[in-house]
Amino acid sequence: MSAAAADPAPPPAPTDSLAGPPQPPATAGAIGRRVVWLMVLRTVLISLVLGLTIWLGSLDEAAASAPAQLFLTGIVVVTYASTLVYALLLRGGADPERLIWPQLAGDLAITTALVYVTGGAQSAYTFFFALSVVGAGALRLRRGAIVVGAASVALMLAVGLAAWGQLLPLPTIPRVEPWQATIADLARQLGLNVGALVGVTVLAYIFGRELQETSASLASQRQVAADLYALNRDIVRSLTSGLITVDLEGRILALNQAAAEMLATAPAQVTGRDVDALLPGLAARLAALAPEGTMRRSDLTLAASGGRGPRVLGISVSPLRDPRDHVIGRVVNFQDLTELRTLEETMRRAERLATVGQLAAGIAHELRNPLASISGSVELLARTPAVADDDRALMAIVVREIERLDQLIRDLLEYASPRPRTLVHVDVAALLAEVVQVMRQDRATAEVELRTELPDAPLVLTADPGQLRQVVWNLCRNAAEAAAAGPAGPGTVTVRARGDAIGVTIEVEDDGPGIASEHLPRVFDPFFTTKKRGTGLGLATSHAIVTEPGGTVDVRSEPGRGTRFVIRLPRAGARPPPPPP
Repeated sequence: MSAAAADPAPPPAPTDSLAGPPQPPATAGAIGRRVVWLMVLRTVLISLVLGLTIWLGSLDEAAASAPAQLFLTGIVVVTYASTLVYALLLRGGADPERLIWPQLAGDLAITTALVYVTGGAQSAYTFFFALSVVGAGALRLRRGAIVVGAASVALMLAVGLAAWGQLLPLPTIPRVEPWQATIADLARQLGLNVGALVGVTVLAYIFGRELQETSASLASQRQVAADLYALNRDIVRSLTSGLITVDLEGRILALNQAAAEMLATAPAQVTGRDVDALLPGLAARLAALAPEGTMRRSDLTLAASGGRGPRVLGISVSPLRDPRDHVIGRVVNFQDLTELRTLEETMRRAERLATVGQLAAGIAHELRNPLASISGSVELLARTPAVADDDRALMAIVVREIERLDQLIRDLLEYASPRPRTLVHVDVAALLAEVVQVMRQDRATAEVELRTELPDAPLVLTADPGQLRQVVWNLCRNAAEAAAAGPAGPGTVTVRARGDAIGVTIEVEDDGPGIASEHLPRVFDPFFTTKKRGTGLGLATSHAIVTEPGGTVDVRSEPGRGTRFVIRLPRAGARPPPPPP
């Protein structure tokens, strides 16, 4: 009989290298299927042989040999029994590898017996030896072809000579009498059979070698493909920028780990959903692109959510192509540019402040002298006895406005040319408590409730106490004025402070009407104010004082829900604190 061929162990799948340590190749399933096919083929061939035997015996009932018929029936029974045993072993979980050689040996034994009882060298079933060689070559490659080929040649010679010499007392099929053949006929028949077997063995050897080389090459190519696939997955997983793939309808196909972390989601939760579920506003931009269109560095602003402030993402879009170069979707790459945009805005504000400061310093110096002359002249005129009371009142208004202009000029000079800092160790908690205590005595803020949330332990920081007190006073004054103008009447101002290894954080919060969103980007600009009598220099000066030593100041506000200013001051030698999220 022929043994079924079995492929060598397949290489690991591309995803195996991503799933952890290498696992033993799963070849049992493939070999098991080969064994099943072998059993089916054996059953079919034996059934044909049994039918042929019955037909041959029915040709001449008188000459029919009962022992020969019984012997052939025994061969069939043994074949069926061995097939049943193999099936039970496979079902019981036996390793198919361990059943290969027993089946090859069994096939050779059955073929040998069948050839003997059907005429030896003259048997019509000698081709079963060739089938066994081919099956062994496919199953065990070159080694199997050589071993089974050599065994087949030896068995063919042995069974031919044994049948011709009647060495074994076995029954034969009627009308087949190999001992009647001459030596020449026997030699010719054996030569043909052995030559055919040798030829088949050589072909099976070549076939096994080619199959082995092809299998090795295929395994190598699969391994290369698996390594490339794993490398691609590792690169995508290791990217620090977010990566999302979507189909042409804008549904999410996949996203990498960086995208999941930046958007605070899990891939399984968003796969198949519209891309607007993660990046609101992106679907409209993708719809405006041509199928092969690209988008380079477009900013997408995400609203505050989940306790995180507004964020700015830098979006790039390119086509997603299949192996046939057809566009099947989009690749969306993005980075969180919130910190970068905040830094750019801070730099632009600093440039504006520097320009305004230089202009203000020049104007202030030019105005102080004429104002001093005007103020002195008006005061002299006011002391003249001939001046009427109405004129004297007008002169008093002029003097008061001149004093207000002089205060504005002093603020401009302080903003444009701040005095050198005097650095000492400052207890920030004590300084805040002092400022709040002084403000409580101010009549302008008497109706506003001032609260403090300060730590019991000192918050020591190296800073200029005068400048720090000026910053806190400006923020507290603005917060108290905003709280006093609240829709429900005078509200509350809360001053907080906390420290860590990096620096100290100060918060001044009110429950006033808040700041309109369009005004927030300009609150630190010089001369920008929403107050009727404000100069717009208080917050600008405070911003300059805080940022000069490396600190940051941020404002958060919503109309109708109050305003909170957050100041972060670094400790000596510490890195500047990051901007707020």
